[in-house]
This record gives sequence, C-alpha cells and structure tokens, in this order.
Amino acid sequence: MRDRLRQRAIVSLLKTNDGPPRILASQLFFLFDEKPSLAGITDNMTSEMVLMEVGNILRSRHRLHEDVTAWACNLFEQAGLPFTVSIPEGFFDSKENCGPVATLSVVSSQPESGKPVTSPTPPKRKTRRIYLDLAIQYLEKGSCTYKGLVEAIMNRFPTLNKETVSTFVSDVQNPRYSPIKDRKVVKQADGTLIFEDCVRPVLTVIENPNFAGTENEAEPVTVPAMSGSDL
Repeated sequence: MRDRLRQRAIVSLLKTNDGPPRILASQLFFLFDEKPSLAGITDNMTSEMVLMEVGNILRSRHRLHEDVTAWACNLFEQAGLPFTVSIPEGFFDSKENCGPVATLSVVSSQPESGKPVTSPTPPKRKTRRIYLDLAIQYLEKGSCTYKGLVEAIMNRFPTLNKETVSTFVSDVQNPRYSPIKDRKVVKQADGTLIFEDCVRPVLTVIENPNFAGTENEAEPVTVPAMSGSDL
C-alpha cells in the first residue's frame, strides 16, 4: 500500500511541478524517506533528468529495485507527460548498481528530409530574484534570523537594493505574498527562519487516512511541499 501511495504522490508531483530542479529532487527524496543528495542537481535540468538522477541515487542506496529508466518512463506515462529525454554519455558518472540508460525520442510523423530532427532545448527558467536559490538554502538550514538572512543575501549580492531584499524576506514569511510557493516559512523559538517541512519532514500523503483504500478513486493526490539540502 505504501509503495502505491508513494507512486501516486510522485505522479501528482510531476503533474503540478513548476519549481526549481533542486526543490523537485528534495521532494522526491523525502517521499522515499531518504536524506537528499543534491550535488548533481543543476538549475538547467528538466524534470525527466531530475527523476533519472534521483532514481539512480535511490537505486545505489538499495531503495529502488526497478530499472531506473523504466521506472521514470512509467511515472511520466501515468502523469500524462511525454518522456523524451536524451541523457548525455557519462552524465550520471558511474552510479553504483545503475544499468545502462536508454535514450527515448519522439518519432516524427513527417517524411524524412535528410536533415536530422533535434528536439528543442527547454529554456532555462528565468527569475529577477538572483538571490532566490541562496535564500532557499538558508531557509532549509534554518540558520538565519530575518536580519541575518537579509545580511547574508546582501553580502553575496552587494549591488542589490537592501530595501528590496528586506521586503522579499518579509514576504516569504507570508504564504499570501511569498514567491516560494507551497513552502511555508516559520519562525523558531530562537528567532531563526526555516521551512516548515524541514522542521518535520513527513510523508503526509501516506499518513492521511483519506487516501487509505482509495486506489481506484479519480481524485488527484495532494502532495505536501517537501525539501532538503545537501549543503
């Protein structure tokens, strides 16, 4: 039952994911109750590549016993999403217990014209908040107060407007205005700020009795926002 619920949670996560690759990877690790390993996750990775990277790490830890490519392809198929990733040679750098990675591609219905058809590279997600990833790292660690987080960002990006950064740090504490969606920030007893899911990372979808015995229901599974850091 737990494996089926976890699979449903991952499918729902893939359907709704619009966050940075590191956040997606952290949520996947927490669904397996595993410590996140984000060293190989980069900002230009697609959801397919993130799932493959996490799958290989889980298999090396003996938490996943299926073929990683088949596992990832099956999850994307259930989510109704195309799985058309081409993994560069050597991308996974000799992961333990990882079988060869198959390359899947879309077959064109048009006649061949003699020219190779290449899939367009997804554009890198752009954001005006160049400090967003840095803030997420500190909020995952829970090591900074409001003032400390503002100072940490300003130290890294001294050309920024301090008032803008201060407003950002205030906004992340209010779910209504926070640019980091689906991740609530709480203040700890010592005044430090931290993501609520980092205080108590729980697989809520599995514990929720509303989902017990509802394998055939068509209602979507609500996935809790979960994250972690490998800093």
